[in-house]
Amino acid sequence: MGFFAWVGSLIDQLIEWLGRAVKAFIEALVWGLQKLWETVVVGVLIAAFGLVATLYVIFYAGAILGETIMEIWDPRYYNTKPSQVFTLGQAPQNSPLPINRSEAKTLTLENWS
Repeated sequence: MGFFAWVGSLIDQLIEWLGRAVKAFIEALVWGLQKLWETVVVGVLIAAFGLVATLYVIFYAGAILGETIMEIWDPRYYNTKPSQVFTLGQAPQNSPLPINRSEAKTLTLENWS
């Protein structure tokens, strides 16, 4: 199904978590993610996890202003396969995302490939 099949659900989850006030941030984040999804992210995820239906994802602010970290893993292999980490360097600078990874909310990516 690809990027557009699950992006609506992801946006809804992020807005529910972070609140409507950050809608502009979320839209900019998704726009940046869209640029990388088919060309970079999907290939890495298929190589790492295969064509599974559901993966987990967290987003958190990076150490550099405007940087967002996206970490994705297969919940079935949480302890045996490492997560895949992507840096989205063109995210909005006024990030409402947590700085600490442990404070990020786990979201689901369904039918992402």
